[in-house]
Amino acid sequence: MPLVLAFSAMVSGQAQAGAAPPSCPAEQTTPERTRRLVFANLYGLDWSVLSGARVPSGEVSLFLGGSLRPRLDPRGLAWNTALGYELSASVGGADFFTAFHSWGGEYGLAYHRHHFAALGYGGPHDRLFYNFGGGLLLWRTTPIALEADARLGVVLGVKRGTRVKGILGGQARVIGVLEGRITTQLGFFAGLFVF
Repeated sequence: MPLVLAFSAMVSGQAQAGAAPPSCPAEQTTPERTRRLVFANLYGLDWSVLSGARVPSGEVSLFLGGSLRPRLDPRGLAWNTALGYELSASVGGADFFTAFHSWGGEYGLAYHRHHFAALGYGGPHDRLFYNFGGGLLLWRTTPIALEADARLGVVLGVKRGTRVKGILGGQARVIGVLEGRITTQLGFFAGLFVF
């Protein structure tokens, strides 16, 4: 019996040693570690490289998604990324050239894009902006092409720690027309995002 009592006292002592002292506060989640709703509104101009068209397409993009947990690179810099849906509407000559080569059709000047996308920022002083996505280009309800695009930019003069940030940068798009032809677009963009 004394052996059983000694054993139970030893087990309870180990359990108390492993427990956190009651005076220690529970670990708190920092604001940078919480998941957030992320929104971006971007405006861009694109030129079709292969068309030789002098008239660009103007584009408005809206991104809505959720943030992932920040990742640290080998230098200890945080990279903040969100995954979500991006809707774009464009009007102009660059997309008209793309539509012209889809099934030999000539559609119109207004198009819309539906992409699954990743958007984020990071690097030294949180100044690098990036946005990658891919999806479908449509005229009305007619699929025109499958495409992938990338944007790289600079986060502009907003104090660190604020959610609303301005951005300016360049963008590139590779478009695989459903007829089989591949074309590209290059341009620039500006806008705001809330992270």
